[in-house]
Amino acid sequence: MKITTEKLPGSLMSLQIELDKDRFERGLDQAARRLSQKYPIHGFRPGKAPRPMIERVFGRTALIDEASDDLVNKAFRDAIEREQITPVGPPRLERVDSDEPFTFTVTVPVPPTVVLGDYRSIRVPLEVSPVTDEQVDRTMDVTRDRHVVLKELEEPRPAQEGDQLRVRLATTVDGEPLEPTTEDGTAPEQTLDLVKGRLVDELFSGLSGANIGDRLEITAVMPDDHASEQVRGKSVLFNVEILGMQERLLPEWADLPGLEGFDGSIEELRADTRADLEASARSSAERVVINGFIEQLLAQTSFDIPQVMVRDLAENLLESQGQQFARYGITIDQMLQYRGQSRESAVDELLPEAERQTKITLALQQVVDLEELSITDAEIEAEVERMLLDYAEEQHTNIASMLQNQLRGTVANAALDRKLRERMVTIATGELPTTEDNPVEQAPAPTE
Repeated sequence: MKITTEKLPGSLMSLQIELDKDRFERGLDQAARRLSQKYPIHGFRPGKAPRPMIERVFGRTALIDEASDDLVNKAFRDAIEREQITPVGPPRLERVDSDEPFTFTVTVPVPPTVVLGDYRSIRVPLEVSPVTDEQVDRTMDVTRDRHVVLKELEEPRPAQEGDQLRVRLATTVDGEPLEPTTEDGTAPEQTLDLVKGRLVDELFSGLSGANIGDRLEITAVMPDDHASEQVRGKSVLFNVEILGMQERLLPEWADLPGLEGFDGSIEELRADTRADLEASARSSAERVVINGFIEQLLAQTSFDIPQVMVRDLAENLLESQGQQFARYGITIDQMLQYRGQSRESAVDELLPEAERQTKITLALQQVVDLEELSITDAEIEAEVERMLLDYAEEQHTNIASMLQNQLRGTVANAALDRKLRERMVTIATGELPTTEDNPVEQAPAPTE
């Protein structure tokens, strides 16, 4: 058997395979027996007619057609084994080049080729925002609010700071309502905490001193940095009907550590809160560095990826969307019908994101290989301990057993991902030498 290979774009391998004459003739013999079994010839038992008779009855072309699938499949399997090719998707028969000698061409997707640039020269500054006293104050206020107790008023009185109001609130911008109304056309009920900083100043002032049953129209100009783009810098009209009022009783600051299950004073709880905010600020800054590193990594990396790999991931992304909708009792077919999409068009729409995710995964795997990152048993145990923090103490024994056994691979991947993220930060911030000072050999491309 003669094999000629050629690497094509899109991580495809083309194989032109020419069969030996003996192998071709054996294939025709087997095809003749199959034909005589399917179509008995007068004077011969099924499967017993000689091949020359079969050729005279059906013709040599029909015999070759019957033999082709079997010849192609077996020869292809032998060829990829001999050439040490690892397919990552189904092969495709491109053409039969000739009948005699029997020669055909097939393409098959092979593992992607990824070539990184000088990734150790990537630089992204780590800019950690300082934690202010105001941020600590707000966080402590939120913590205290978790333990608020609502008390009915002993007798009617005007609203005052700290109260919780039950209202019907309709918000209008440029003459258009922002929220849908109920079936009877009224605004939905909601609660408002009459606390400075939680409401826009005009709404806070307008509600202060109001009584149950009051109907108010309050106009406010929203700040340019408001979270909602719909109202930024615009004049907003609030139509408010006050339906009820409760007094919010907050615990004493000195009681807060005990309510939080914190072993320490209020000053120590505040210091712990600041430390958490500082850790969160650093984590947020590191995410910016990692995202910047990945963007630059993709820009300097060349990829040759089989389309089947990208499409498979797009299919998985669609399935993930379906699982999210399934929580609300909506099937993936219903989801697609609502969108007016076929499954194929929905997958096509996800291809750009799937390609991006595939490139990120492949490039980062190369970084893992080149940096020789690996995980020890001790690091797996440490990761288990981190994961247990998300569970109640009485669950630790069962969860730890599951993480250390059935889910050990998942835990190892999480630990490796943590180590990779730490390495990306150290590279991007210049804490590791560049490849010029400490060269890293490129990983070899996949065997073709």
